[in-house]
Amino acid sequence: MKLQPGQLVRSLAGRDKDKHYLVLREIDEKYVLLVNGSNRPVDRPKKKNRIHLQHYNRKAEIDELIETGKLNDSHVIEHLKKLVPETGVPEEEV
Repeated sequence: MKLQPGQLVRSLAGRDKDKHYLVLREIDEKYVLLVNGSNRPVDRPKKKNRIHLQHYNRKAEIDELIETGKLNDSHVIEHLKKLVPETGVPEEEV
């Protein structure tokens, strides 16, 4: 499954298990770069194997910000707050 920039994902394995991220971009068919605006800022994204990710049908519209280089950590944090409810578990899973 192709992951889109801005798509909401959750880590299923590793030190960051159960943390939510936005996809910054795909590196190849195996790895993606993830950001959350706090411990994984835009200038230091996390490289993660896509098999260790849970995908959601939720997406932040950040394509234009990425293309223009104007995406910053406050944008990422704001979008994550909108996409992830207070319970921390979005209802619709892929």
